[in-house]
Amino acid sequence: MIQFLALLLVLNFSGDAHLITNGDFEQDLSQGWTQSSSGSSVIINRATTYDPDPDYEVQVYKGNGSGYALIYQIINIVTTDLEFNVDAKFEVAATSSAWSGASVTLKYLNSNGVTLGLTRIYRKTTYCPWYSSNTSHLIEAVDQNWNNYTFNLDSELVNLPGVNPLDISQVAIILLDTCYYC
Repeated sequence: MIQFLALLLVLNFSGDAHLITNGDFEQDLSQGWTQSSSGSSVIINRATTYDPDPDYEVQVYKGNGSGYALIYQIINIVTTDLEFNVDAKFEVAATSSAWSGASVTLKYLNSNGVTLGLTRIYRKTTYCPWYSSNTSHLIEAVDQNWNNYTFNLDSELVNLPGVNPLDISQVAIILLDTCYYC
């Protein structure tokens, strides 16, 4: 089983003002990011060797066995007129009825930190239980290569009719790799 997520992340506020702390991973991950994991065979690492460019990327990896690896950051926002931009590469594999999934997830939160909905850019195996609903929008990764994903949050929230954009005051950016019985 191979699971891998490495990416370069930038979230802009209607232009050039970056809202994410250390969104380019050029500083140690302790700057802006919180790490969490469950199970064995977990790697959360930043390096310059995941992509052909000289900049840093991050790898979030959960190997064999059930569990997860993730890093996240919660940012306060005053508008949903934000451009989200991420370069990501996803690799997932599982056998039999086991499943795995890797994603860049945006969770939309109210002022109390309650999740209102989410957008997930992902790759997953057959039995992974992720699905779209009126509060969850899935965007399948193009392939297993590095790709850029860009969208405006206002435009994206049209895909989440169960979420009132006026109730959103925070966004959690989550880089996740998870598996079950792999």
